[in-house]
Amino acid sequence: MLFHREKIVDKLMDHFSRGITSRTLETIGAEIETQFVGEDGQAVMIETSQNILRHLVNNGWNICGTRSGLITLIADDHGNKVFQEFEMGRHHLEIATAVSTPPHVIDDAKQCLTQLYEAASIFGAIPHKAAILPGNQDLIIEPDSQDTDWIDLDGREVLAPLARTSSVQFTVSVALDEVILILNKLGERINSFLSAFPQDVMWRQYIGNSHAKYLSDRYGGPLFFDSINDYCRLLARHDVIRGTKLVPYTEIESENITSFVRSIWWYFRLRRYENALCVEVRPIGRAADEQLEPQLEMVLSAFS
Repeated sequence: MLFHREKIVDKLMDHFSRGITSRTLETIGAEIETQFVGEDGQAVMIETSQNILRHLVNNGWNICGTRSGLITLIADDHGNKVFQEFEMGRHHLEIATAVSTPPHVIDDAKQCLTQLYEAASIFGAIPHKAAILPGNQDLIIEPDSQDTDWIDLDGREVLAPLARTSSVQFTVSVALDEVILILNKLGERINSFLSAFPQDVMWRQYIGNSHAKYLSDRYGGPLFFDSINDYCRLLARHDVIRGTKLVPYTEIESENITSFVRSIWWYFRLRRYENALCVEVRPIGRAADEQLEPQLEMVLSAFS
């Protein structure tokens, strides 16, 4: 078993380091989640969310993903995207900017948000610019088995509260020889992040109550690392999600590393995009659009 674990660590090390050419703060992208409600303050129905996406498609955006006849992903000619992830609720849409730079990423994000809001207004949908939507209504939809498996793994009553949350995320490129320093600097600032991330308690309840029996640090994770090897060793402790159960990574030789990394919800986690190594800064609660600039400044302070 130890030999297999070492092989997994080696695979992760290779994934995060081989051929990396990125520089710190060379690129950045933003992901901004928004929950849409009607005039009564209740979450809009899936038909409304889909109408918003179709309106954008009719005005220059392109359909890039569908499931069971529903649109899941659209993109414009610049590479900006809008997602609908069904486990996050029928009312929940997320914009992801094209690769940008620190001086321009907020303007890029706001241009996408403006288009999204204008499309939503046509169908009576209002953006709820806050981290948590009040109420306890179950908003998850299940268009196919992919969502059913996820719900069966966790338990619907456990997963449903997260569909009432929305976040902001920045993904910042880093140089390989600076990545541990930056992760640790972010870790030192965790209280500043969590003070404006009210869904943290909901995430911890999700991890603790999930039928999957995750390790407690699958969410949040370690805050300080000795090396990138140390990062990979801590990552390799976690099991792989396979259908409706967790299985040890050692049992799956061909597991996709990118999918595995996405299923470990650390506050600050590494991602690879082609030859760029990036840090995802995740514990940022959705707020008014005017807060995007100070939220970005809080992130960049750890990279300077």
